[in-house]
Amino acid sequence: MAEEFTEQIDAALAEWMVLDKLPAEIEGFVLSKERQASEAQYDFFRYDHVQEHRAVVGFYDASTTSYKLRVEIGVVSFALPSFIHGDLDAFGQELMRYLPRVIKEIHANALTTQELLPVRESIEAWIYGKALPEEMEGYTLFIHPLAPAELTNGSFLIIDYVDFARKNDVGIYYNCYRNEFFGEYHVNGMPYVSYSFDASDLEELEQRLKLHLVRYLRMARTQSDLERK
Repeated sequence: MAEEFTEQIDAALAEWMVLDKLPAEIEGFVLSKERQASEAQYDFFRYDHVQEHRAVVGFYDASTTSYKLRVEIGVVSFALPSFIHGDLDAFGQELMRYLPRVIKEIHANALTTQELLPVRESIEAWIYGKALPEEMEGYTLFIHPLAPAELTNGSFLIIDYVDFARKNDVGIYYNCYRNEFFGEYHVNGMPYVSYSFDASDLEELEQRLKLHLVRYLRMARTQSDLERK
């Protein structure tokens, strides 16, 4: 199946002039046109910022027969809703118009955004958050509360401990629509939901982090080891 739809997309891309117009570098993100198929998705270009562990990827999604733009921040990835098009030309128009802004925004500090205004002062004054260790259980503190990352659907990544080599992480998120904190973790790049970090404010979140963070870091590592055997 993968070979069948990739051949069709390759034929469409051969006539698509946008690839030739994409700049070699935007805001430190370097362009690659290497193509890669994974199950129902077919990546056909990407911009990488290796030092920041961030990327923007153009791909075709066979399951929805649409072209999409995926953002990768550490091991967290998501498709941008405004870049979902069944028509390649329409997708290209969006790229040429908005791609530089997308790239600029994904490595900006999201703490200054309007959506985080209700919790900004609390985060800035959060002593526990400021004292988080840079390394823990073999993981690196990739996202710090004072420099959160904006995702999609009103969610922000405010804490993320990552093992980049294994694609494991434990992340803490804030959703501005629900005004609540929650957690997710990745094992070998696969996301999992956790309810152990659900909290309505930073005080409650702090208690849950003290109780569960180390346990989840160890659990993700153990699960990763088992899956790799």
